Amino acid sequence: MSKRKNQKRNWSQVLYLTMGLIIVLSMVVSLIIGSLPVPATPTPTPWPTWTPFVLPTDSPTPSPSPAPLGPELPTATVTPTITPALTLVPAAVAPAADRSTTAAAFAHDTPAADDPALVFAVCGDSRGNPGQYHRLLQAVVAGGSEFLVHTGDLVNEGTEAEWQAFLVPMAGFTLPFYPAPGNHDGLDGKLDGYLKYSGATAAHYSFDRDLVHFALADSHVGGLTASELAWLRDDLSATKQPVKMVFLHHPPFDPDGSDHIMAFGSEPFMALMVEQGVDYVFAGHIHAFTQAERDGVVYSVTGGGGATLYSANHPQSFYHYLRVTVRAEQVTIEVVKV
Repeated sequence: MSKRKNQKRNWSQVLYLTMGLIIVLSMVVSLIIGSLPVPATPTPTPWPTWTPFVLPTDSPTPSPSPAPLGPELPTATVTPTITPALTLVPAAVAPAADRSTTAAAFAHDTPAADDPALVFAVCGDSRGNPGQYHRLLQAVVAGGSEFLVHTGDLVNEGTEAEWQAFLVPMAGFTLPFYPAPGNHDGLDGKLDGYLKYSGATAAHYSFDRDLVHFALADSHVGGLTASELAWLRDDLSATKQPVKMVFLHHPPFDPDGSDHIMAFGSEPFMALMVEQGVDYVFAGHIHAFTQAERDGVVYSVTGGGGATLYSANHPQSFYHYLRVTVRAEQVTIEVVKV
């Protein structure tokens, strides 16, 4: 009997020793792992690029609204009137310090006629005039553009009824549509309706097409916040495309001299354009066409999409869109009157 008790006692001691050894080994392993260097947190990637879906051809029928839709939308094909081309050709992209402010900055050999070209359209401020906007959309399709970039103010107040009305002229427009939000597109400053109906899946985004990087920024609050400028810097610094273009609603300055521009953020924005080697900036907000070059960056303002024109102090106030052609890094901007 004593022998059996001794055997049990021996087995118990072995078990306790084994468990103690396991605990000690676990503590040693934990100390070793804890002393290892922690890997650095990965650098966040820029906002993902995307291609919006084409707006559906079968748009919802707008509900009754006190805001009139204007004249009945035309069905006849529109023949656009194209003004003489404004050919502004950036040289091969160079560091900001090497960029000239003279016209020589746009000198470049003419590419061969058979070089493939990217052709797209830019318009802005179509709010409140669906008939004129519909004619503009027809002209964009007839002009051979691959897609349309809109610089904002698609509607007047951002209400549900107005967004439903916006879909009426868009019905049947089958080209990809890339909008940026304007100050009129946010109801009480919020972009819920814009994100629901405009085709954009974000307030700001970017994408590449051929040689061009397209960055669409959000200035609907009246200017560019520090966080928006930070997003834009990250996005532009990440691209390797030889031609950079930025689109937004508010221009940082008015070449015609008015103060209808960004309420804040204009100076850091323009400095960022030079820093990041941006070639072209397209904006709206001013209901006319105007254009100027500053520090090697070409600024085009296109606000003739349908809203009431600003004829005072703006000699080129007419309904229009811009037809942009990119061929072998040569960029041609044509003003197409509609």
